[in-house]
Amino acid sequence: MEKLEKQALLALTYVPGLGIKTLQELMANFDSAQEIWNLSLKDKNSITGMSQEMANEIGSKKIWDLAKNEIDFCESRGIQVISMDEAAYPNLLAQCSDAPFVVFFRGNNVDLNRGKFVSIVGTRKMTTRGKEFVHELVAGFKNQPITIVSGLALGVDAEAHKAAMENDIATIGVLAHGVNQIFPRTNENIGRKMMENGGLFSEFSSFHAPEPENFLRRNRIIAGLCDATIVIESGIAGGAMSTASHANNYNRDVFALAGRVSDQSAAGCHHLIKNHKAFLLTEAADVLKYLNITPKKKQNIVQKELFIQLSEPEQLLYDMLKKNGKLHIDKIALEMSLPTYQLMPILLDLELKNLISPLSGKYYELN
Repeated sequence: MEKLEKQALLALTYVPGLGIKTLQELMANFDSAQEIWNLSLKDKNSITGMSQEMANEIGSKKIWDLAKNEIDFCESRGIQVISMDEAAYPNLLAQCSDAPFVVFFRGNNVDLNRGKFVSIVGTRKMTTRGKEFVHELVAGFKNQPITIVSGLALGVDAEAHKAAMENDIATIGVLAHGVNQIFPRTNENIGRKMMENGGLFSEFSSFHAPEPENFLRRNRIIAGLCDATIVIESGIAGGAMSTASHANNYNRDVFALAGRVSDQSAAGCHHLIKNHKAFLLTEAADVLKYLNITPKKKQNIVQKELFIQLSEPEQLLYDMLKKNGKLHIDKIALEMSLPTYQLMPILLDLELKNLISPLSGKYYELN
């Protein structure tokens, strides 16, 4: 994209009240961002849904200069300004209905469209068990085409980034402010080291401060960038649950680590698993199988048939997969004449018995 067109697009994102959906409609009805920026006041006022404030601000010199200064600032500091129609823009994020038109990336040695991207999120007040599991989990991704994504916050986020660097895995921090700064300051060393193999990613410009509402907005970016999202520890409410919700809305699968029933730090994970919003996570292999990265380890099915007692619907589902190989959840539901909400507990029970595994795209197959 030529510089003036990118500047016009960035300027439009700065217009007060002009949200992503409105900008999508404008871009669909005009040939370019520059054409929108240069519309006459009469033409702007004739657009349905265009407020007087937006009409006055589109084309203003103040916002135009702000966009120019931002692009110049980024160029001088090695920050990529990537618009949605450029090849460098993350393909997974572009598939999301609320993807930002312009993003910023500061880093090295990572292609935002190569390999698989996995987000690891959770509470800021993680337990010792949670910390140990993060490091064990990420170690299981070593030497695989995986990039670890998180939010560079305290707790689970920071441990995920550190574990990735310890295992020479690229890692990206999605920020709620410009990539020219690192917040919280206690994670500044982590953030700077991440830029050697990975980096910092944001939809916010350099002058955007880490306002509370920005953190909720950035959670959709974490989910949208990734093939899968992993929740390590979380209460019923919080940023990790928000990220998981976005991942489900984007039809990306979610994994959650179970804990003791009495543990508040596991309450969110249990909620996700119980309501079929996440797969049970026990080890890195669970995620690798879903991503189709490593070959499955075939196990002795004869022994399972001999020693594991199955209920009638479990046996029916097991025999179906044995006969047909992998099947989509919708096909299974149709064959068994069951709604999905009744089928999910059967699938989970068979998964806990180590008889089946979930695959990418909501397929299932025998172990």
